Amino acid sequence: MAEATIETTKAPQADHFHRWRIEEPNGPTSRGVCKICGAEKEFKNWLAEGDFITNEEHRAMASAA
Repeated sequence: MAEATIETTKAPQADHFHRWRIEEPNGPTSRGVCKICGAEKEFKNWLAEGDFITNEEHRAMASAA
């Protein structure tokens, strides 16, 4: 019986926004695959302390703009 070969890396397409299908969290990262073009990306399953802002910081930035 012949083995099937699956291409796992494809060049990203510039003609669309990626629609990521992300695997269930299981470790520090999860693999995502674009439903349109098959591009792959690793997503973090955690946020570092500096990766988010508080509501107060968000309001302050919005009023400054």
